[in-house]
Amino acid sequence: MSLKYRGVDYEPATTQVAVSEEVIGRYRGAVATRHLADQAQANHPQGLKYRGAVVR
Repeated sequence: MSLKYRGVDYEPATTQVAVSEEVIGRYRGAVATRHLADQAQANHPQGLKYRGAVVR
């Protein structure tokens, strides 16, 4: 899929994340679940700037 933002074409970076589902209870008779990532990694891009300021 090709996307365009302000006239610039780019390809989205999609990653496959292994997710497990956990039942946390019931709410109004329905089963309430939440999804947990098996290996959660936060990769922060280097050199990211916002309005001229470097984002940490």
